[in-house]
Amino acid sequence: MSVRTARRIPPEELDLDAEREVDVRGWWEAVKRRWWLPVLGLLLGLAVGYALALGGGEVYRAEATLYLGQPFSPNGGAPVPGLATNPSTVNEIARSEAVLQSVADRSGMDLGKLRANVTSRQVSPPAGRRAVAGTTPLMEVAVTGQNARVTARAANLLAQEVVATVSPYVEDKITALEERIASDERELAESQRRLNLAQTELDRVLGDQSISTTDRLVLVTNFNATIGSLVERRGLVTQDLLEAKQALSLAENVEQPSVVQEAASRKTTARSVGRSLVVGGLIGLILGLLAAILWEPAERRFRPRTA
Repeated sequence: MSVRTARRIPPEELDLDAEREVDVRGWWEAVKRRWWLPVLGLLLGLAVGYALALGGGEVYRAEATLYLGQPFSPNGGAPVPGLATNPSTVNEIARSEAVLQSVADRSGMDLGKLRANVTSRQVSPPAGRRAVAGTTPLMEVAVTGQNARVTARAANLLAQEVVATVSPYVEDKITALEERIASDERELAESQRRLNLAQTELDRVLGDQSISTTDRLVLVTNFNATIGSLVERRGLVTQDLLEAKQALSLAENVEQPSVVQEAASRKTTARSVGRSLVVGGLIGLILGLLAAILWEPAERRFRPRTA
């Protein structure tokens, strides 16, 4: 009697796709039988995520808005490129060690926490509007912290430091224009005084009948020349004064950097509620699915054996 040996099936002949299909179908059936486990996991995950978001502690965020200014050449012509025209300047200044140390000392905020919680960004134009090429943007300096007053003070001090750093050129220009205006005004006052004096003397000469005709003619000619010269000079100084005042207005309102809006702290949460809900719900759902799939194998394994 011959003994027939079973043929060994090579691994490459096994239908692995069929086995995978059976496994997936079995998992799906297990999930359907215990659908409440994924639902329960999802609900518990959402609850835990929300609780973690609320329990993460509250922090404050303070944002100061800056206008960097657009300096022009001394004669008011072409724009002058420099620190103020480069938005990245704000971040470099605000995060420099010297500025951070100074602000930390004056605001009462810990240096390490300040260094880790300073941000800056360019403020986007209103919806529906595009930024105009060549214009200096508005910038925002923000600080987050656990104390509302300290956080707002730190943000405002940082904004002031940025403005002070990019302002020297315009400040020097404003000082020079103010001195020019003051000089023009003094000269105009002196010219008016001399003009009044010359006109008074001319009127006296014309009314003095004791002066000979020849002497009167010479005096009148001299006084008219003086008055004409004073009037001409007054016109030039008046024009220069007008130009200086226009340049000063441009420097103060367009060229000079400034803090457009001071920072005020607003309360926020340390964790994003939306993100915590998504992460918590997703983890809970996955755990619920695993529980539903592994429930029966675990039950069979740990079920007490009967004799």
